[in-house]
Amino acid sequence: MNKLFYLSPAKFWHQALPLGNGHTGVMVYGGKCTEKLMFNDSNLWSGYPKNHDNPESLEYLDEVRDLIMAGENRLAQDLIEEKLSGDYSDAYLPLAEINIKLIGGNKKNYKRSLDISNSILNIDTANIKREAFASYPAKVFVYKITSKTPISITLNGKSQLKYEINTTDGNFNILGNAPDFAAPHYLKTKKVASYDEGKGMSFCLSSKFVTNGSISTNDKSVLISKATDITIYFATATGFVGFDKMPKTSKKYAFELTQKTLNQLSNNYEQIKQNHIIDYTSIYNKQSIDLKSDIDLPTDKLLKDAKLGKVHNGLIELIYNYGKYLLISSSRNGGSACNLQGIWNKDLKAAWSSNYTVNINTQMNYWGMSQCNMSECAEPFVRLVKEVMYHGKTTAHINYNCDGFTCNHNVDIWRKTAPVKGDSEYMFAPLCGVWLANELYEHLRYGDMEEHRDTIQTITTEAAKFACDWLILRNGQYITCPSTSPEASFLKDGSKTSVDYASAFDLGLIKQLFANYMEFGSDKSLLQKISQRLAKIRPFTCGENGINEWSSDYVMPEKGHRHFSPMYAFYPAKVIGYNRNPQEREWIEKLYNRRIENSSSFIGWSSAWGICLAARLRKHEKVKMIIDKMVKSSFFKNLFDFHPPFFFQIDGNLGFLSAVNEMLVTEEDGVIELLPALPDKLDKGEVKNIRTATGNVISFNWENGVITSLNVQGEIMKLKNLHLQEGLLLENVELI
Repeated sequence: MNKLFYLSPAKFWHQALPLGNGHTGVMVYGGKCTEKLMFNDSNLWSGYPKNHDNPESLEYLDEVRDLIMAGENRLAQDLIEEKLSGDYSDAYLPLAEINIKLIGGNKKNYKRSLDISNSILNIDTANIKREAFASYPAKVFVYKITSKTPISITLNGKSQLKYEINTTDGNFNILGNAPDFAAPHYLKTKKVASYDEGKGMSFCLSSKFVTNGSISTNDKSVLISKATDITIYFATATGFVGFDKMPKTSKKYAFELTQKTLNQLSNNYEQIKQNHIIDYTSIYNKQSIDLKSDIDLPTDKLLKDAKLGKVHNGLIELIYNYGKYLLISSSRNGGSACNLQGIWNKDLKAAWSSNYTVNINTQMNYWGMSQCNMSECAEPFVRLVKEVMYHGKTTAHINYNCDGFTCNHNVDIWRKTAPVKGDSEYMFAPLCGVWLANELYEHLRYGDMEEHRDTIQTITTEAAKFACDWLILRNGQYITCPSTSPEASFLKDGSKTSVDYASAFDLGLIKQLFANYMEFGSDKSLLQKISQRLAKIRPFTCGENGINEWSSDYVMPEKGHRHFSPMYAFYPAKVIGYNRNPQEREWIEKLYNRRIENSSSFIGWSSAWGICLAARLRKHEKVKMIIDKMVKSSFFKNLFDFHPPFFFQIDGNLGFLSAVNEMLVTEEDGVIELLPALPDKLDKGEVKNIRTATGNVISFNWENGVITSLNVQGEIMKLKNLHLQEGLLLENVELI
């Protein structure tokens, strides 16, 4: 399935349909008599470059370590939160809202649809048709109205930020400035945003009208009368000029950028539309899955059936394809990387500031990118991590006296790398930079990221330098201390705490990083350090409930914790192999089962990670169970994934890509296995041009769990001899 469609308009934001070109994001409501368009620009954030590093952190680091090694974990946590913390990150902001009123015309026979095969949105009634798309080549959002009989429209708008309206030359412009600071949603404060310093970047939304009707304006709105054809082109711009540079605060600066974009437009609407379709489909069509479903129901009806226990294969396929659509729409060359909400945010006080949460969420946004053959979406993510590395070197030195670069769990457009304020269980996470480096390096294996190889290897090298210095030798073993496991805690001596040493999460991150560097590294001194540390690094251990999350088998207050961080070494990393390390794999499976069996809610991103782990564990029944629960519980009517109680987070949408991919194709030590965990309900299907971690591009069909055809492009691929139809002819394949 490649189309979301509805027989009623959107009343709320989470029912509206998203469009984006990696720069401008728009939510389209599609009302019968009115239209609401909510705009974002990927570079519109609060604040400006600031120094968040904390020299006091280094003064107390050894004391924290001594307290932990003496068993005083709670005292160490208190000291971390008092002395090793920092400031809040800045926030991704909504730009503006446009409202259009349609006067005249027949509004019956309503239908709205989003065709994700070409990224075109349509809203149809009896004699009025509306069409919208966000063009990457033209860098504009286009909204076209055609009517069989003459109609009129009025257009006005507003912003939640400080703004003014300008209707110069018959166009409509919203100009303003972002705040110096916007509070995170969890901070209890009456002052949501502050403009006191006047340093917030400027922004502008400009429109251009092409119509066969007449145009008139006043100070606040535009009226187009007696028209049968109205095309509106929108462009957005901000005063952002670099992560390490003060933004432009002049509204004229942003206005001139939008005017330049609009003035460069061709007057040929059909050509702009065709260029958009060619560009979009060149990415979207490179890879596909087909679950052989002929279901054709409105999207909200499909979701309703799922909530009643009937999850259609067509809906699974649609959610997968929608993930591809969202990634292409929100991550393109020159724009910003996908944040917590991709590119779409309606709130001044957005959930978790709609920032980059790099203890899982940002990485998960890109897990499926290379598998889905969409390296065109990579540049913003590579640039994000490269810029994080730049700032993280200073944080590593000032906060921790380490070489290389570090990054803690919250990043913004200014590439903040120091800890934020708050609880240590999430705030203190100095190895998040290692995870970012590992995530990028994994993409290199898929064979379509060569243009980024040098940058990724530099990032990996700097992360390895930090990891070498961050490890400390205690009792003959290299450990991390202090050590956390994202957003988790344990009980010790009657109190809850979240800091320890040598968490499984930390060990997995560093072991994977060192393995990555040793594949290409030439720095003899660094290689020697890595070898020394690997020889003595603390091994994983097992307790009553499986692999130990912490240094000891502590009691966990939350049996079904949403984070699978102690299993990082198994997925997404490959430190622990399914076949290579059977004992450690059993430890992983035991803890995994405990988490799944005790999960009280299936949060979208957590469910996606849970499916990935189940697939790598070859547990097809758990794959089916979690997919069904995720589809039943984790999507709004517009298929946006949500985080309880009612927040949109795009990581669940994008993580679903890797979840489905992993149940179809997995890799270990250069050997591919097909259909490792295929649910029985997906009894037949087809995959075209999925990339593998061996650098191959493969296509195959299956029926009743058996591969009936297989095409392998690239070098000879080692393939585990499972699920293959007897007598199947194979080329470029070595059976194992």
